[in-house]
Amino acid sequence: MFEKVSVEKCTSYDKELVKNSLDKAIDEIDGLSFVKEGMTVGLKLNLVGAAAPEKAVTTHPMIVRRLCERLTEMGAKVVIGDSPGGVFNKSYVFGIYKACGLLELEKDFDGKVKLNEDFSEKDAEFADAVSIKTFTYTGWLDDVDAIINISKLKTHAMMGMSCAVKNMFGTIPGVTKPQYHMRFPEEKAFANVMVDLNEFFKPQLYIVDAIDGMEGNGPTAGDKRHIGAVLASKKPYALDVVCADMIGMGIRDVPTIGAAFERGLGPESIADVDIVSSSDGEHIKIADFKRATIHQSIDFSGDGFGNKMKSALVKLFLQTRPQVKASECVGCKKCYETCPAKAITMVERNVKGKALLVPEIDRSKCIKCFCCQEFCPKGAMKVHENPLGKFVSTM
Repeated sequence: MFEKVSVEKCTSYDKELVKNSLDKAIDEIDGLSFVKEGMTVGLKLNLVGAAAPEKAVTTHPMIVRRLCERLTEMGAKVVIGDSPGGVFNKSYVFGIYKACGLLELEKDFDGKVKLNEDFSEKDAEFADAVSIKTFTYTGWLDDVDAIINISKLKTHAMMGMSCAVKNMFGTIPGVTKPQYHMRFPEEKAFANVMVDLNEFFKPQLYIVDAIDGMEGNGPTAGDKRHIGAVLASKKPYALDVVCADMIGMGIRDVPTIGAAFERGLGPESIADVDIVSSSDGEHIKIADFKRATIHQSIDFSGDGFGNKMKSALVKLFLQTRPQVKASECVGCKKCYETCPAKAITMVERNVKGKALLVPEIDRSKCIKCFCCQEFCPKGAMKVHENPLGKFVSTM
């Protein structure tokens, strides 16, 4: 049996509600048993961009605040950090901290809680990795005694879902992340990168902020969707299976779950997960949660001609790709600068009667990593699905 997953209902970010639900979720699995007086605990958040907490893009500061209270009460010091998708330096990252509502934490904890100011980079070798045997990571993680991963439940264009496993990609310095998309452009290989990072850093506790999540054009430009839960586990894989089930996904929809299962690290389905809860939180299901992409139903068992033809057609029609909505584009060139495959050029187009530089994607070069979509500050880069896809998937 895999690590237990605790699920607690939490209807809002009200201080007392968060305290009650988060404490229960942690204590049900004895989640802070590793904490010793005098140790330094690193909180690895999801700080993907400069977004206000109410946008549901990043880990909510109320979750972080309560965890800081618990840790400092136990005599630990806390360092909060992440590497967003941009330059990994103080000027840029502190702008993220400010936008995400984290600056007050340092003042309120009398020096026991710090926002990371170490922007060094370190090289690592991981012989046991499936994909990422050598990589560069953010050096601040070397100075903590233990890591707690606090993720946000969101859709993700390439990986289906961004949650506990995917959150560890934030250990890679921001401007180098596109390199890993180029090294591992295939979906399964990139999913194994996420699993490798979790196995390398081995956080002691995983917490998911699923009070408000993100649906649709995630992980940065989707729509906020209330889910109403806080979850915790000592490992990320069963935890992600539970989170995926909440929003109507499974092993065939989320490549990181599939990769973990193939490696014997995670369960195949929620039926294999030991869920603990003081309430009926384990029954939370959002039936109409909007996905960023369709990953399900692309393979069919059996060797018959019908199954092979059906699989080939579905794979063809369910292919997704990034596509700009010109009327929402402001010509900032962020997609052009981010694209690891150099598949984007900026071309002049007439948009609403005005000349504007908008991105044009060379489909022969595009690796469908969706970096352009993830980091578009205006949400103008969309996930485009073939309209015939849904029809074919019902055949």
